[in-house]
Amino acid sequence: MDVLGSVTTVLGGLGARLEQALDAKGADGLALAAAKFFPGGLPALLDALRADGHGGAVSSWLGRGANEPVPAEAFARLLPPAIAQAFARDLGLRPERVPVALAQFLPAAVARESADGALRPQPQFSTQAMPGAPDTTGATRAATMAAE
Repeated sequence: MDVLGSVTTVLGGLGARLEQALDAKGADGLALAAAKFFPGGLPALLDALRADGHGGAVSSWLGRGANEPVPAEAFARLLPPAIAQAFARDLGLRPERVPVALAQFLPAAVARESADGALRPQPQFSTQAMPGAPDTTGATRAATMAAE
């Protein structure tokens, strides 16, 4: 096997393991992880994506049509390291794989969490900071700054 074939095989194996991990957890685990760890939960993550110029894609996830993609780089910009670490622990992934997982699986998870073009009410967790609530952790402050 040549070098290119070896690299393709390794990358394919990594992609397959990522999909297996998310299948075991369920793509809905991404929405739940956002609710648990992203300050303001999934609605705030979607707002951060809109503010980053991906409003059309987010709207497509909430609507009935095909889900438009958002590149993994956008998620990497929006997730401070502490939040990426929390997502990674919850999803059973390495932190550097979290943006790829979000880019690949969050559109379908959001589509399942929406009806009539709006996100259904989402769970609230004590680990997430609500807008207007006192900011008590560095991770919350960093995520809030990233979302602004």
